[in-house]
Amino acid sequence: MLSTGDVQGFLRRLETLLRVIKYPGYVDYNGLSTGDASAFLPILSFTLISFSPPLAEQLTVTGLELTCKTDLRFTDTLYKVLRDVFNYKPILTKQQFLQRGFSQRKISVMCDVINLVLQKHNQLMKSPEVEERLSALEAQIKSHPGLHRLSILEKRIEELESQRNTDKNEKQVITISRESWENLMSRVLLLETKLELSNTQFKAPALCPSSASSSSSGSMSGSSKEDLMDRVERITDMLRSTSCLLKNTESATTPCK
Repeated sequence: MLSTGDVQGFLRRLETLLRVIKYPGYVDYNGLSTGDASAFLPILSFTLISFSPPLAEQLTVTGLELTCKTDLRFTDTLYKVLRDVFNYKPILTKQQFLQRGFSQRKISVMCDVINLVLQKHNQLMKSPEVEERLSALEAQIKSHPGLHRLSILEKRIEELESQRNTDKNEKQVITISRESWENLMSRVLLLETKLELSNTQFKAPALCPSSASSSSSGSMSGSSKEDLMDRVERITDMLRSTSCLLKNTESATTPCK
C-alpha cells in the first residue's frame, strides 16, 4: 500500500503542471487521492481537446475524435492517441484506469500525458505549416477593407469628441495675462479701501456747528461721496459676478469668490 506522503508528492507535481496549462476547472483532490476515474477524466479531456487547438485539429483529422464520448469510449480513444500519436504505453490497462484505486499510478500517467501534450503543442506551433497559416490569417485581417473603414470612423469620432470637449471647456471663458489680472485686482482693492475711508469720514460727528455755506458745501460733498460709493460698488459687483469667466493663462479658470 502506498503511503499518504507518496500520493501527496505526486499531487504536488500534478498541481504544478495544471498551472502550466492553466486548467480552469475544479480539481477533485479527494477523488484523485482515492483513484476515482471521474476526477481524472475532465483534466485529460481539457489537456487533449481544449489546451492545444493545433493538436485537437490533428487528432480530428486522423480520426481520433475525443469529444462527445462516454467515459469508456473516451478512455478507449485516449489509449489509441497515446499509442499512435505519442508512442506512449501507460502502466495501467484501460480497465484498471476506470476502476477505483491505483491513485499514484493514475496521477503519474496523467502527468506524463500533460508533459507529452506540452511537447507536442510546442512542436506544432513551431512548424512551418502553422506559422504559414497564422501569417496568412494576419495578412487577411489587415487587408480587410471593412476594418480599414472602421479604423477611419473610430479616428473621426475621437476627433469630434475632442473638439466638442474643447469647445465646451472654452465656452464663455476670457483669457487675460497674469499681470493684467493682478493689476485689475489691485485697483479694485484700492477703490474698496477708499470707499471704507469715505464711509468712516461720512459717519463721523461734526466737531463744531456748521454755517449755512458750509452746510451747502457739506451737502454737495455728501452727494459726491454717495455717487462714488455707488460707482465703486457697481464695479466691484461686476468684477465678482464675472470673475468666474476669467482664466489665467498659466493656470485653470479663476473661481468665483
